[in-house]
Amino acid sequence: MLELVAQIIAYSAVGLAVLVAGFVVLDLLTPGKLGQLVMERNPNAAVLSAGILVSLGLILWFAIFFSDAGWEGLDNTAVYGVVGVLAQAAGFFVLDLLTPGRLGSICSESAMHPAAWVAFAAQLAVALVVCASLT
Repeated sequence: MLELVAQIIAYSAVGLAVLVAGFVVLDLLTPGKLGQLVMERNPNAAVLSAGILVSLGLILWFAIFFSDAGWEGLDNTAVYGVVGVLAQAAGFFVLDLLTPGRLGSICSESAMHPAAWVAFAAQLAVALVVCASLT
């Protein structure tokens, strides 16, 4: 039982580290402090943040589910999580290239911008591609 609890803690730690890494990478791709913008009730920053967290959570779920059981799957989960973060960053960057202006700059706008939802959808789509590759 203690072994299982230790594994749960280890997988949770890897998952939290990947979620934090994804948030930090998104923060680097957008102007300003993303966390501060969310706390200031900026809807665009909130949608972008939610998109990365939901998408990475989905990738982590698939990574854990399709990895080896026990300690053997922990390293695979970490690697798949890092790949997910990189894929999310690439997806955001490509979407930024395909849209006029700078996609990340919508975070500083106080009015809801439709591009935030498009970025959310792009993050989710990239996550689903990563998840499908894990099966």
